Amino acid sequence: MKLTTLFVLATSAVLAAQQKPAKPAPNAKSTAIAAAPAAQSGAHASLKALQDDFRARKFAALDAYAKANPKAADVADALSEAVSLAQELARPDDVLRLAEMFLAGHADTEAAMGIRLARAGAMRDKGDVAGAQKDLEAIVNGDGDIQSQVEAVTQLADMLVAAGKKEEGLKALSDFGDAKSKVRGLKEHLAGIAKNYELIGSDPTPITQNDHAGKPIDLAAYKGKVLLIDFWATWCGPCMGELPNVIAAYDKFHAQGFEILGVSLDENKEAFEKCIADKKMSWRHHFDGKGWQNEVAQAYGVQSIPATYLIGPDGKVAAVGVRGERLGKEIARLLGKPAGAKK
Repeated sequence: MKLTTLFVLATSAVLAAQQKPAKPAPNAKSTAIAAAPAAQSGAHASLKALQDDFRARKFAALDAYAKANPKAADVADALSEAVSLAQELARPDDVLRLAEMFLAGHADTEAAMGIRLARAGAMRDKGDVAGAQKDLEAIVNGDGDIQSQVEAVTQLADMLVAAGKKEEGLKALSDFGDAKSKVRGLKEHLAGIAKNYELIGSDPTPITQNDHAGKPIDLAAYKGKVLLIDFWATWCGPCMGELPNVIAAYDKFHAQGFEILGVSLDENKEAFEKCIADKKMSWRHHFDGKGWQNEVAQAYGVQSIPATYLIGPDGKVAAVGVRGERLGKEIARLLGKPAGAKK
């Protein structure tokens, strides 16, 4: 199952040296998007609508197939992919429904751990923190594979921190690191995550470098606004997958006081400049061509990307690792407006 959380990429950095992902092979979705009318490809809203429509149609087909063929040999695959699509479409009710269908008949399969993680995420999204915590703790303390356990404990810590239980979240990371101390690099990785959580409520690490236009970056100048510091790269698949959501948030909230500072971990200047031009990423950017040795990334201890830091109007770090649907909700909250409010 293709998981959509930040920590899949982060976990790979623990278990092996992280490398730039290879260029993905064309798939049905990319082919469908490429075939779309050129007039649509230039508009962010139209592209996102096209992607969502494709996912929704595919989801409906898989859902209908699973309902009509509950005993089919490939129904587990259909359910697994449908759960993944429901996550992408931010449909927690469907995630829960399909996860229960999957686990009722396929709990002993390899994909079951990913389904349990998805179910916990859907519970969290619906506000059932206690239910999600119970599921995640069962994975963390169970006999599953280490990657799933790492993802579960990072999801657990993130949820607890977001719920105002920072100390409990930090303890979950520390306890798991101690329990799995023989896994090379894991304890240090979790300590890096904990360090980010400890930033919440404090001043962000100062940035003294220049932006891509050669102008000095001063985070104090953003006080009174909401600022997203976004570490990304053109070669990072999850970063580019999250980009439409970042663009949509900027388009929706910029006029209300939302700003973005992009920090690129690219080495290829031409690829970086082409991307920000093609995608109309009109906010400020920092690029030094040093890749993972980027000075700002080093100062922030970035170990995986995308990595995000959301700074509130008071100039303090309000949240870390915010992506997907939660990004818009957190921005709206910090701006003092309901998430669904119009401009």
